[in-house]
Amino acid sequence: MTDSVLPTRIATVAGRPVTECLPAASVISGRVMSRFVVGSDLPGRIPLAVLRRDVTAMVTACLDLLARLLRGDAAAEPSAGLAAGVMEWAHAGVPVDTLHRVVRESLGMAFEHCAAQAETDRDRAVVAAAAPSFVELSLRLAPVISRAYLNEVRVTSGDVTDAVADALVTGTAVAATARARGVRLAASYLVFVLDLAPREEEADPHPDRRIAADRTARRVRAEVLRACGDRVLMRLDGDGGVLLVARDQFDPAGAEEFVDRLTAAARTRIRATFVHADVEGVPEAVERGKAVLEIMRRLRLVGLQRFEELSLEYQLTRPGTAARHLAALLDPLDAHPVLLDTLAAHLASRATRLSTARALHVHPNTIDYRLNRIAEITGLDPLRADGLWRIRSALVARRIGVEPREPDEDTDTPTAAAC
Repeated sequence: MTDSVLPTRIATVAGRPVTECLPAASVISGRVMSRFVVGSDLPGRIPLAVLRRDVTAMVTACLDLLARLLRGDAAAEPSAGLAAGVMEWAHAGVPVDTLHRVVRESLGMAFEHCAAQAETDRDRAVVAAAAPSFVELSLRLAPVISRAYLNEVRVTSGDVTDAVADALVTGTAVAATARARGVRLAASYLVFVLDLAPREEEADPHPDRRIAADRTARRVRAEVLRACGDRVLMRLDGDGGVLLVARDQFDPAGAEEFVDRLTAAARTRIRATFVHADVEGVPEAVERGKAVLEIMRRLRLVGLQRFEELSLEYQLTRPGTAARHLAALLDPLDAHPVLLDTLAAHLASRATRLSTARALHVHPNTIDYRLNRIAEITGLDPLRADGLWRIRSALVARRIGVEPREPDEDTDTPTAAAC
C-alpha cells in the first residue's frame, strides 16, 4: 500500500470518507455495458441479462477491493468472483486485451467520480493522495486477469483427454485412442461419477439454463484440474459426468474434501460416488456408479457416498424376490402415513427418539407411542436391533423400488440418510 494515501479517519472529500465517494457498481457497470457490450456481438451469444450480471459482479469485486486498499488493507486480494467473471468472458470469446481495458477504464471511471466530488483544494489533495491506490489496484489485477484467462483456455482445450475418457467409458478402442492422442494410461483409476443438482446460481426468474449448465460444468472442470493436475480424464457436462483419476495420484481418503471443493466450484449441490477399477473395468465401474447415484436420488442424499456405504441399497435394486418381500413388510403402514413419516424420520435421525422428536416438532413421548404402534401393526419392533434392521431394509426397498421420480430437491432433511 502506498504511503501517500491518507488514513480513512482524515481522508475525507466534501466531508465524507473517500471510500464513501466511490460510485455504486451499477453506475460503472452501466457505462461498461454501453462502451464494451452494446453494439458488440456478445449479446448474440449470451443473453443481455447474463452479461449485465457478469459486468456488475466484476465491477463490484473491483470496487470492493479498491475500498479495502483505501482503508489501508495492504494484504487485500482479489475475490474468486473476479477470476470467475474473467473466465466467463474468456469463454465467450472476449479478447484478454479487452478484459484488461474493462478493468482499467472501470477504475478510471471510479477515480473521475471521486474527483468530481472534490469541492476545495483540500478535497482535491485527498483525491490526489488516493490516486496511487487506483494505479496499484490496476497493476495487481493485471496478472489475476491473465491467469484466469489462461486457465479458461486450459479448461476449454480438453478435447484430447475427453476423447480418451470417452474411449475408456465406452470400452472402445482404448489403447488406440490413447496412442493417437499421446495420452499415457494409468494402470488403474478411481472412477468418480457425478450428478449436478438443479442450479441455484441464476437470479432471473427465467434464466437461460443451457448457459447456466455450461458455466457450472466449466467451473467444476477448472477445479478438477486444479486439484488433480493434467492427467485426469473427464467426460463432463452441465448435468454431471465421469472423472477418471489415476489411482497412484489420488488418495481415496481425500475424496470427501475433493467433492466439497467441486461443490463449492459448482455453486450447487453434487451427488458423487467413486469406484476403483483397472482400465478394462472402467465401463462396469461407471454403470455401478450411475446405479449408486440413482439410489442417492431416490433416498434424497447429496454429497459423496462411497459404494461400500450403499452396498445394501445397491443389492436391493437388483432383480429378485427378496427386495419385493422386504418392501411388503411395511405395507400395513400404507393406511397410516403419519407412522410411515415417523419411521423415515426416526431412521434419518439414526434411531434417536429425541432427534426424531425435534425433527418432527413433537414431544418425545409421542415418538414412543408411534414407534410402539408401528411394532403392533407390522410385527417389527423399531426399538429392537433385529426389528430395526429389517425395517431399515424394508424402507430402502420401498423407496428404491416404488418411487419413479426424483424427490423434491428443496427438502431440507435427507429423509433416508441413515438408511
